[in-house]
Amino acid sequence: MKHISQPQKILIVRLSSLGDIVILTPLLQSLREKFPNAQIDFLIKREFANLVTHNSYLSRVISYDVTAGLRGFLSLARQLAQNDYDLILDMHNNLRSHLLGWICRTPIRRFHKPRLRRFLLFYCWLDFFPRDFNLLTAYYRVVRNLGISYRKDFYPQIYLPSESIDRARQILKERGIEGDFVVILPIATWQNKLYPLEGYREVAERVERELGLAVIWLGGRYDIHLQKLKKFSGVKNVIAGETNLTESLTILRLSRAVVGNDTGLTYAAEALGVPTVLILGPTARQTGAGCYRPTSVTIERLLWCRPCSQKGDRACYRRRRYCLEEIHSAEIFSALCSVIKSNS
Repeated sequence: MKHISQPQKILIVRLSSLGDIVILTPLLQSLREKFPNAQIDFLIKREFANLVTHNSYLSRVISYDVTAGLRGFLSLARQLAQNDYDLILDMHNNLRSHLLGWICRTPIRRFHKPRLRRFLLFYCWLDFFPRDFNLLTAYYRVVRNLGISYRKDFYPQIYLPSESIDRARQILKERGIEGDFVVILPIATWQNKLYPLEGYREVAERVERELGLAVIWLGGRYDIHLQKLKKFSGVKNVIAGETNLTESLTILRLSRAVVGNDTGLTYAAEALGVPTVLILGPTARQTGAGCYRPTSVTIERLLWCRPCSQKGDRACYRRRRYCLEEIHSAEIFSALCSVIKSNS
Protein backbone atom coordinates (compact mmCIF):
# COMPACT_ATOMS: atom_id res chain seq x y z
CA MET A 1 0.00 0.00 0.00
CA LYS A 2 1.22 3.48 -0.87
CA HIS A 3 2.34 5.94 1.80
CA ILE A 4 -0.43 8.55 1.98
CA SER A 5 0.61 10.99 4.69
CA GLN A 6 1.55 13.45 1.93
CA PRO A 7 -0.62 12.49 -1.07
CA GLN A 8 0.08 14.32 -4.28
CA LYS A 9 -2.87 12.99 -6.30
CA ILE A 10 -6.24 12.88 -4.52
CA LEU A 11 -9.62 11.88 -5.91
CA ILE A 12 -12.75 12.94 -4.00
CA VAL A 13 -15.90 10.96 -4.78
CA ARG A 14 -19.31 12.47 -4.03
CA LEU A 15 -21.72 11.78 -6.87
CA SER A 16 -24.85 13.36 -5.36
CA SER A 17 -27.02 14.91 -4.02
CA LEU A 18 -27.12 18.69 -4.25
CA GLY A 19 -27.27 19.47 -0.54
CA ASP A 20 -24.68 16.84 0.43
CA ILE A 21 -22.23 18.14 -2.15
CA VAL A 22 -22.69 21.74 -1.01
CA ILE A 23 -22.10 20.86 2.66
CA LEU A 24 -18.92 19.01 1.68
CA THR A 25 -17.25 22.05 0.08
CA PRO A 26 -15.35 23.38 3.16
CA LEU A 27 -13.36 20.16 3.07
CA LEU A 28 -11.99 21.18 -0.34
CA GLN A 29 -10.56 24.35 1.17
CA SER A 30 -9.00 22.38 4.03
CA LEU A 31 -7.42 19.86 1.66
CA ARG A 32 -5.93 22.61 -0.49
CA GLU A 33 -4.59 24.38 2.59
CA LYS A 34 -2.97 21.15 3.82
CA PHE A 35 -1.67 20.02 0.41
CA PRO A 36 -1.14 23.22 -1.63
CA ASN A 37 0.69 21.49 -4.49
CA ALA A 38 -1.41 18.36 -4.75
CA GLN A 39 -3.68 17.42 -7.64
CA ILE A 40 -7.17 17.35 -6.13
CA ASP A 41 -9.87 15.98 -8.45
CA PHE A 42 -13.60 15.63 -7.78
CA LEU A 43 -15.85 12.91 -9.26
CA ILE A 44 -19.51 13.95 -9.43
CA LYS A 45 -22.70 13.31 -11.39
CA ARG A 46 -22.95 15.52 -14.45
CA GLU A 47 -26.17 17.24 -13.33
CA PHE A 48 -24.40 18.56 -10.21
CA ALA A 49 -21.02 19.38 -11.74
CA ASN A 50 -21.61 23.14 -11.82
CA LEU A 51 -21.67 23.16 -8.03
CA VAL A 52 -17.89 22.66 -8.01
CA THR A 53 -16.75 23.47 -11.56
CA HIS A 54 -15.53 26.95 -10.60
CA ASN A 55 -14.10 25.97 -7.22
CA SER A 56 -10.48 27.14 -7.27
CA TYR A 57 -9.44 24.59 -4.63
CA LEU A 58 -9.92 21.78 -7.14
CA SER A 59 -7.58 20.79 -9.94
CA ARG A 60 -10.20 19.05 -12.05
CA VAL A 61 -13.88 18.13 -11.97
CA ILE A 62 -14.75 14.76 -13.51
CA SER A 63 -18.43 14.37 -14.33
CA TYR A 64 -20.24 11.07 -14.60
CA ASP A 65 -23.22 10.71 -16.94
CA VAL A 66 -25.73 8.58 -15.05
CA THR A 67 -27.51 7.68 -18.31
CA ALA A 68 -24.42 5.67 -19.27
CA GLY A 69 -25.45 3.14 -16.64
CA LEU A 70 -23.23 0.75 -14.74
CA ARG A 71 -21.25 -0.17 -17.83
CA GLY A 72 -20.41 3.48 -18.43
CA PHE A 73 -19.35 3.94 -14.83
CA LEU A 74 -17.07 0.89 -14.97
CA SER A 75 -15.47 2.29 -18.11
CA LEU A 76 -14.89 5.61 -16.35
CA ALA A 77 -13.45 3.79 -13.32
CA ARG A 78 -10.92 2.00 -15.53
CA GLN A 79 -9.88 5.35 -17.01
CA LEU A 80 -9.47 6.84 -13.54
CA ALA A 81 -7.35 3.85 -12.49
CA GLN A 82 -4.76 4.98 -15.04
CA ASN A 83 -4.34 8.30 -13.19
CA ASP A 84 -2.48 6.50 -10.41
CA TYR A 85 -4.08 8.41 -7.52
CA ASP A 86 -2.33 8.27 -4.14
CA LEU A 87 -5.59 8.49 -2.24
CA ILE A 88 -9.34 8.25 -2.83
CA LEU A 89 -11.69 10.01 -0.42
CA ASP A 90 -14.98 8.16 -0.78
CA MET A 91 -17.49 10.64 0.63
CA HIS A 92 -20.46 8.77 -0.84
CA ASN A 93 -19.94 5.16 0.24
CA ASN A 94 -22.30 3.41 -2.15
CA LEU A 95 -22.01 0.56 -4.64
CA ARG A 96 -20.47 2.68 -7.40
CA SER A 97 -17.85 4.25 -5.16
CA HIS A 98 -16.91 0.80 -3.83
CA LEU A 99 -16.53 -0.52 -7.38
CA LEU A 100 -14.33 2.47 -8.20
CA GLY A 101 -12.08 1.73 -5.26
CA TRP A 102 -11.81 -1.94 -6.21
CA ILE A 103 -10.87 -1.12 -9.81
CA CYS A 104 -8.39 1.64 -8.94
CA ARG A 105 -6.63 -0.42 -6.22
CA THR A 106 -5.86 2.83 -4.42
CA PRO A 107 -5.79 3.50 -0.65
CA ILE A 108 -9.25 4.71 0.35
CA ARG A 109 -10.69 6.61 3.27
CA ARG A 110 -14.47 6.31 3.44
CA PHE A 111 -17.26 8.34 4.96
CA HIS A 112 -19.22 6.02 7.26
CA LYS A 113 -22.87 6.86 7.70
CA PRO A 114 -24.16 6.51 11.29
CA ARG A 115 -26.81 3.98 10.31
CA LEU A 116 -27.11 2.22 13.67
CA ARG A 117 -27.41 5.43 15.65
CA ARG A 118 -30.04 6.70 13.25
CA PHE A 119 -32.00 3.46 13.47
CA LEU A 120 -32.03 3.67 17.26
CA LEU A 121 -33.09 7.31 17.06
CA PHE A 122 -35.86 6.81 14.50
CA TYR A 123 -37.37 3.62 15.92
CA CYS A 124 -36.38 3.55 19.61
CA TRP A 125 -36.10 7.31 20.28
CA LEU A 126 -32.61 6.79 21.72
CA ASP A 127 -30.24 9.60 20.79
CA PHE A 128 -26.57 8.58 20.89
CA PHE A 129 -25.39 11.44 18.68
CA PRO A 130 -22.84 13.92 20.11
CA ARG A 131 -24.38 17.32 20.83
CA ASP A 132 -22.06 18.94 18.29
CA PHE A 133 -22.81 16.43 15.52
CA ASN A 134 -23.52 17.69 12.02
CA LEU A 135 -22.88 16.35 8.54
CA LEU A 136 -19.82 18.53 7.99
CA THR A 137 -18.06 17.33 11.14
CA ALA A 138 -18.80 13.77 10.03
CA TYR A 139 -17.15 14.49 6.67
CA TYR A 140 -14.07 15.90 8.41
CA ARG A 141 -13.59 12.69 10.39
CA VAL A 142 -12.65 11.00 7.10
CA VAL A 143 -9.49 13.13 6.82
CA ARG A 144 -8.46 13.55 10.44
CA ASN A 145 -5.64 10.98 10.00
CA LEU A 146 -4.23 13.32 7.35
CA GLY A 147 -3.82 16.01 10.00
CA ILE A 148 -6.91 17.95 8.90
CA SER A 149 -9.33 19.20 11.54
CA TYR A 150 -12.81 20.67 11.29
CA ARG A 151 -12.76 24.45 10.89
CA LYS A 152 -15.80 26.32 12.16
CA ASP A 153 -14.74 29.35 10.13
CA PHE A 154 -14.84 27.39 6.85
CA TYR A 155 -18.37 27.52 5.45
CA PRO A 156 -20.00 25.79 2.47
CA GLN A 157 -19.20 27.74 -0.69
CA ILE A 158 -20.35 27.80 -4.30
CA TYR A 159 -18.54 29.82 -6.95
CA LEU A 160 -20.37 31.00 -10.05
CA PRO A 161 -19.05 32.19 -13.42
CA SER A 162 -19.27 35.96 -13.82
CA GLU A 163 -21.28 35.68 -17.05
CA SER A 164 -24.11 33.91 -15.19
CA ILE A 165 -25.07 37.20 -13.50
CA ASP A 166 -26.08 38.85 -16.77
CA ARG A 167 -28.16 35.84 -17.80
CA ALA A 168 -29.96 35.72 -14.46
CA ARG A 169 -30.68 39.46 -14.56
CA GLN A 170 -32.18 39.00 -18.01
CA ILE A 171 -34.44 36.18 -16.77
CA LEU A 172 -35.61 38.41 -13.93
CA LYS A 173 -36.11 41.39 -16.20
CA GLU A 174 -38.34 39.33 -18.47
CA ARG A 175 -40.58 38.82 -15.44
CA GLY A 176 -40.56 42.49 -14.54
CA ILE A 177 -38.22 42.14 -11.57
CA GLU A 178 -35.44 44.71 -11.54
CA GLY A 179 -35.35 45.61 -7.83
CA ASP A 180 -34.67 43.63 -4.66
CA PHE A 181 -36.48 40.36 -4.10
CA VAL A 182 -36.81 37.39 -1.76
CA VAL A 183 -36.82 33.77 -2.94
CA ILE A 184 -39.12 31.14 -1.46
CA LEU A 185 -38.21 27.48 -2.01
CA PRO A 186 -41.43 25.57 -1.19
CA ILE A 187 -39.97 22.37 -2.64
CA ALA A 188 -38.51 19.11 -1.36
CA THR A 189 -38.04 15.61 -2.68
CA TRP A 190 -40.26 14.09 0.00
CA GLN A 191 -43.81 15.16 0.83
CA ASN A 192 -43.28 15.14 4.60
CA LYS A 193 -40.61 17.86 4.39
CA LEU A 194 -42.95 20.34 2.71
CA TYR A 195 -44.02 23.29 4.81
CA PRO A 196 -47.69 24.15 4.03
CA LEU A 197 -48.11 26.41 1.03
CA GLU A 198 -50.70 28.45 2.89
CA GLY A 199 -48.04 29.46 5.39
CA TYR A 200 -45.56 30.38 2.69
CA ARG A 201 -48.23 32.43 0.95
CA GLU A 202 -48.84 34.40 4.15
CA VAL A 203 -45.09 35.06 4.40
CA ALA A 204 -44.98 36.19 0.75
CA GLU A 205 -47.88 38.61 1.25
CA ARG A 206 -46.16 40.25 4.21
CA VAL A 207 -42.84 40.48 2.36
CA GLU A 208 -44.54 42.29 -0.50
CA ARG A 209 -46.76 44.47 1.69
CA GLU A 210 -44.51 45.32 4.65
CA LEU A 211 -41.01 45.10 3.16
CA GLY A 212 -41.83 46.26 -0.35
CA LEU A 213 -39.85 43.38 -1.88
CA ALA A 214 -40.84 41.15 -4.77
CA VAL A 215 -41.13 37.39 -4.13
CA ILE A 216 -39.90 34.67 -6.47
CA TRP A 217 -41.10 31.09 -6.09
CA LEU A 218 -38.34 28.84 -7.38
CA GLY A 219 -38.28 25.13 -8.14
CA GLY A 220 -38.06 22.44 -10.77
CA ARG A 221 -40.43 21.45 -13.55
CA TYR A 222 -41.64 18.39 -11.65
CA ASP A 223 -42.14 19.99 -8.26
CA ILE A 224 -45.84 19.22 -7.94
CA HIS A 225 -46.09 21.19 -4.71
CA LEU A 226 -45.00 24.30 -6.58
CA GLN A 227 -47.68 23.77 -9.22
CA LYS A 228 -50.34 23.92 -6.50
CA LEU A 229 -49.61 27.63 -6.16
CA LYS A 230 -51.97 28.15 -9.08
CA LYS A 231 -54.91 27.83 -6.69
CA PHE A 232 -53.82 30.99 -4.87
CA SER A 233 -55.01 34.19 -6.47
CA GLY A 234 -52.41 36.87 -7.03
CA VAL A 235 -49.41 34.55 -6.91
CA LYS A 236 -46.86 35.47 -9.56
CA ASN A 237 -43.18 35.05 -10.34
CA VAL A 238 -43.26 31.26 -10.21
CA ILE A 239 -40.14 29.85 -11.88
CA ALA A 240 -40.63 26.09 -12.15
CA GLY A 241 -38.18 24.22 -14.35
CA GLU A 242 -37.49 27.19 -16.61
CA THR A 243 -33.87 27.61 -15.50
CA ASN A 244 -30.86 25.32 -15.42
CA LEU A 245 -28.89 24.74 -12.22
CA THR A 246 -26.45 27.62 -12.77
CA GLU A 247 -29.27 30.05 -13.55
CA SER A 248 -31.21 28.97 -10.46
CA LEU A 249 -28.12 29.36 -8.30
CA THR A 250 -27.46 32.83 -9.70
CA ILE A 251 -31.04 33.93 -9.01
CA LEU A 252 -30.51 32.82 -5.41
CA ARG A 253 -27.23 34.75 -5.33
CA LEU A 254 -28.95 37.97 -6.43
CA SER A 255 -31.70 37.76 -3.83
CA ARG A 256 -31.86 39.67 -0.54
CA ALA A 257 -32.77 36.50 1.37
CA VAL A 258 -34.03 32.96 0.87
CA VAL A 259 -36.51 30.90 2.86
CA GLY A 260 -37.06 27.24 2.14
CA ASN A 261 -37.53 23.65 3.20
CA ASP A 262 -34.83 21.07 3.85
CA THR A 263 -33.78 20.82 0.22
CA GLY A 264 -30.57 21.23 -1.78
CA LEU A 265 -31.24 24.71 -3.12
CA THR A 266 -31.73 26.06 0.41
CA TYR A 267 -28.23 24.89 1.34
CA ALA A 268 -26.95 26.27 -1.95
CA ALA A 269 -28.36 29.70 -1.06
CA GLU A 270 -26.46 29.66 2.22
CA ALA A 271 -23.28 28.54 0.42
CA LEU A 272 -23.68 31.52 -1.92
CA GLY A 273 -23.57 33.84 1.08
CA VAL A 274 -27.26 34.73 0.97
CA PRO A 275 -29.10 35.21 4.30
CA THR A 276 -31.15 32.04 4.66
CA VAL A 277 -34.08 30.82 6.73
CA LEU A 278 -34.29 27.00 6.80
CA ILE A 279 -37.46 25.25 7.94
CA LEU A 280 -37.00 21.74 9.32
CA GLY A 281 -39.77 19.22 9.90
CA PRO A 282 -39.06 15.47 10.11
CA THR A 283 -35.30 15.93 9.69
CA ALA A 284 -32.73 17.45 12.06
CA ARG A 285 -29.00 17.84 12.65
CA GLN A 286 -28.75 14.09 13.33
CA THR A 287 -29.83 13.45 9.74
CA GLY A 288 -27.44 16.06 8.33
CA ALA A 289 -29.90 18.98 8.21
CA GLY A 290 -29.21 22.48 9.50
CA CYS A 291 -27.49 25.75 8.64
CA TYR A 292 -23.80 26.59 9.07
CA ARG A 293 -23.32 30.33 8.59
CA PRO A 294 -24.09 32.84 11.36
CA THR A 295 -26.13 34.81 8.81
CA SER A 296 -28.68 31.97 8.63
CA VAL A 297 -31.56 30.87 10.86
CA THR A 298 -32.95 27.36 11.35
CA ILE A 299 -36.57 27.09 12.46
CA GLU A 300 -37.66 23.81 14.03
CA ARG A 301 -39.72 22.32 16.82
CA LEU A 302 -38.02 20.12 19.42
CA LEU A 303 -40.44 17.18 19.59
CA TRP A 304 -40.04 13.66 20.92
CA CYS A 305 -40.96 12.21 17.51
CA ARG A 306 -38.34 14.03 15.42
CA PRO A 307 -36.23 13.37 13.57
CA CYS A 308 -38.27 10.41 12.35
CA SER A 309 -36.39 9.50 9.16
CA GLN A 310 -33.18 10.20 7.29
CA LYS A 311 -34.68 11.87 4.23
CA GLY A 312 -38.20 12.70 5.35
CA ASP A 313 -39.52 9.73 3.39
CA ARG A 314 -41.19 7.95 6.31
CA ALA A 315 -44.94 8.51 6.65
CA CYS A 316 -45.87 10.52 9.72
CA TYR A 317 -47.28 8.18 12.38
CA ARG A 318 -48.98 10.91 14.40
CA ARG A 319 -52.38 12.47 13.80
CA ARG A 320 -50.79 15.36 11.96
CA ARG A 321 -47.36 16.80 11.17
CA TYR A 322 -46.80 18.76 14.37
CA CYS A 323 -43.17 19.40 13.40
CA LEU A 324 -44.26 21.68 10.55
CA GLU A 325 -47.83 22.65 11.34
CA GLU A 326 -46.82 24.20 14.67
CA ILE A 327 -44.40 26.56 12.90
CA HIS A 328 -46.38 29.72 12.22
CA SER A 329 -45.89 32.03 9.27
CA ALA A 330 -45.37 34.98 11.64
CA GLU A 331 -42.27 33.27 13.06
CA ILE A 332 -40.89 32.70 9.58
CA PHE A 333 -41.53 36.29 8.57
CA SER A 334 -39.86 37.56 11.75
CA ALA A 335 -36.78 35.41 11.05
CA LEU A 336 -36.70 36.64 7.47
CA CYS A 337 -36.82 40.27 8.61
CA SER A 338 -34.03 39.56 11.08
CA VAL A 339 -31.62 38.05 8.54
CA ILE A 340 -32.35 40.81 6.03
CA LYS A 341 -31.76 43.54 8.61
CA SER A 342 -28.56 42.00 9.98
CA ASN A 343 -27.12 41.73 6.48
CA SER A 344 -28.15 45.12 5.12
